[in-house]
Amino acid sequence: MAPRLLIVNCASPYFLYIPMGSFGLCDALRQQGIAAAIHNPALYPESEMQSRLTAVLAEFQPTHVGFACHWQETVHGFLAALAVVREWSATVPTLAGGFTAAYFAEDLLRTVPALDFVVVGDPEAPVAQLLQGWPPEAIANLVWREQGAVARSTHCWRINRQQMDRLAFADCACLIDAELYLRQINAKLGFPLLLGRGCAFDCAYCGGSRHAFRLHSGRKKPVARSVAAVVADLHRLSPWTRVLYLCYENDPGLIKRLFRAIAADPRLRGHFTLHYGAWHLLDAEFVRLYQRAFDCAAALPIIEFSPEVADDRLRVVIKRGATYTLAALEDNIRAIGAAFAGQVRIEVFFSRYHPALAAADLEREAGAALLFSHRMARQGLPVHVCSDHLSTDVASRYWEESQDRPRDFARFLDRKTQLDQGRLYPFPVDNLCLTIPEHLPAAFLVRHEALLLVVERLERFCRELTQILTACLGDRWLADLAATIAPWLAEEATRTALFAEPPLAEIVAALDRRLRDRAGAELPFLADLCRFSLKKLALAAPPVARPRVAADEADLCFVLDQERVSIHQQDYLDLTAFLGRLDEYENRPPYQRTACLFLPDGIVSLANSVYSATFRLFEQPITLAAYRARVGRDASIDPEWHHLLLARLLAEGLLLPVSNP
Repeated sequence: MAPRLLIVNCASPYFLYIPMGSFGLCDALRQQGIAAAIHNPALYPESEMQSRLTAVLAEFQPTHVGFACHWQETVHGFLAALAVVREWSATVPTLAGGFTAAYFAEDLLRTVPALDFVVVGDPEAPVAQLLQGWPPEAIANLVWREQGAVARSTHCWRINRQQMDRLAFADCACLIDAELYLRQINAKLGFPLLLGRGCAFDCAYCGGSRHAFRLHSGRKKPVARSVAAVVADLHRLSPWTRVLYLCYENDPGLIKRLFRAIAADPRLRGHFTLHYGAWHLLDAEFVRLYQRAFDCAAALPIIEFSPEVADDRLRVVIKRGATYTLAALEDNIRAIGAAFAGQVRIEVFFSRYHPALAAADLEREAGAALLFSHRMARQGLPVHVCSDHLSTDVASRYWEESQDRPRDFARFLDRKTQLDQGRLYPFPVDNLCLTIPEHLPAAFLVRHEALLLVVERLERFCRELTQILTACLGDRWLADLAATIAPWLAEEATRTALFAEPPLAEIVAALDRRLRDRAGAELPFLADLCRFSLKKLALAAPPVARPRVAADEADLCFVLDQERVSIHQQDYLDLTAFLGRLDEYENRPPYQRTACLFLPDGIVSLANSVYSATFRLFEQPITLAAYRARVGRDASIDPEWHHLLLARLLAEGLLLPVSNP
C-alpha cells in the first residue's frame, strides 16, 4: 500500500492553532507523491473529539499517523489522540514531532509504549524517508526503539533556505475542515504566516529562543524564507482568508521588504488585514509600509508588544540583551496611535514570576503596570494591557534551571495535570505557569495573587473607579485594596471563594470606607464614585426579559424602571474628560449633576438638566403621545438624538408599560 500520513494536531482547551510546519510537511510529502492530511481535534467539542478522529482514520486509512506535539499545552491532547489511534489500529506506526515531543523524545519513547518514533527538529526529509521504508538508523533527526532500548540517529538534517522556498506553508487543501479552522482562528488573530525557523533572540523564558532551539531542534541559527516564497504563499492563501498573523521579527528589514512586495502586488495589496506581534519598536517607515500593504479598515489591526516587565534593568536581564525602554515603548505607542488615527488595537503584555524578581520587585511591578495602563488611558490611546502569569516553557533557560530532571516527561505531565486540576497552587493561573520561584514566600504569593485578581476584575467591571483612583492617588491605593481584601484571605473557605469569584461589591464598599477614613479629603466625590460603581456591579446582569409591546398603543402609559436610573455628582462615564477636569481643578472638580441610565447593552449618561426635561417625565405614568408633545415644545432638545434614545429605552426595557390610569 502506498504510504499515507495523517497528522493529528494535538488538542488543548486553550490552543487550537496548528503549527505551521505541519502544512510545509504535507507539501513536502505531496511533492514526493505521498498523500498527507491534517486533522485538528481542537475544532470540535470535547465530547466529539474521539469519534471524529476515529471517523477520519476510517476514511483516510493512513499507513502512518503523526502527532504535532509542539506547544506544551497540548500534551494531554497528544496522549488522548494516541490512545484513539491505538484503539483503531494496534500496529499502525506512530510518530510525534514539534518542540515538546522533541525535547522529551527519549523519555517519551521509554514511557509511552504506543508511540514508535519521535522526529527531532526539521521533519521534511526524515518523515519522507520513514514513510518510504528507510531503516531508522539511516534517517536523520530520528529517535526510536531498538531491542527494548531507545536509539537516536547520529546525524542531523536541517532545512536550508532553498529547500524551504520550494515548500508551501499556506495550502489549506491538506487540512480537513479547513473552513471551520479559518473561521475559528480569524476570530482570534488569523492565519499565521511562516517566514522562517529558529530565533535570533535568547529570551530566558521562551521555549522558542535561540537556546531552546539548540536543545529541542538542534538548530544553531535561524533560516529565513525568501520574500518571493512568502508572497507565493499569500497567493495560495488569499482565496481562503483575509486575516493574517505575523510574529517573527528576526530581521525587521525582511519584514519591510515583504511589505513592499505585497504593496506592489495588485492582487495582494489591501487584501489582508494583518495582526502583528512586534519584537522591536516600529519606526515610521514600517508603519507606512504596513498601511500601504494591508487593509486597515475592514477590522482594527492588532499590534502586540511584550515588554514582560516594567523595570528596564530587569527587562535586559530577562530578554538577555539590548531591548527598548518602557518610556521608548510609550513614545512608540503614541506615534502608532497617531499614524492610525486611533483605529488600531495595541496589546501590551507584562508577565510575573520571572526568577530575577523578588517579592518587592513584584509589588513594584504591579504598581508600574497599573500606572502604565493609566497613562495610556489618560492619553486616549487604543491600548489594552495584560498582566499574565509567566508560562514556563519547556526547553527555556528558566525550565532547565528550575528542574532537577528537566527532560523527565512523567514529572512534567504530573505538574501540568496538577495545574489543570487546580492542585498545584492555592490560586488560579491564566497560563501554563508550571514553576513559581521558590524564594517567594507562600503567604506573599496568596496576597499578591488575590490583589492582582481583584485589580483585574475591577478594571474590567469598574474601570472608572480604578482609573480615577489612580489619577488621584497613583498606585498608593493598591496598598489600601490589599488591606481591604486581607480578611477574605484569613480563612480557607473565604479565600477559596475569593479566588473562585471575587465579591466585588463587598470589596468596593469596604474600600470606600477605608479610603474615606484615610484619603477622603483628597477625594470629595469618592462616596458618589463608589455608589456609581456599585450600581454598575448590581446591574451587570441583563434585566429579566419582558414581553414586547406596541409602543404606540394609545391606552398604554410608560414609566421608568427607576432601579436602572441613578443621579451622580459627576459624569464618570466620560472618563477622558473627567480625568482632564481632575487635573484642571486639582482633584476637586465642580459639581456636574449627571443622570445615568443603566441599559442591558451599556450605560447612557445625560446632563441632569437634559434628563429633567425629557425622560424624568416618565417617573410618573405618561403616554408616549403626551410625552412627545411636552418634549417637542423644548427647542433645546435635539429631536433626532431624542427620537433614537427614546426608541432604545423602549426596546431595551428601561421604559415599562402600564395600564392607562
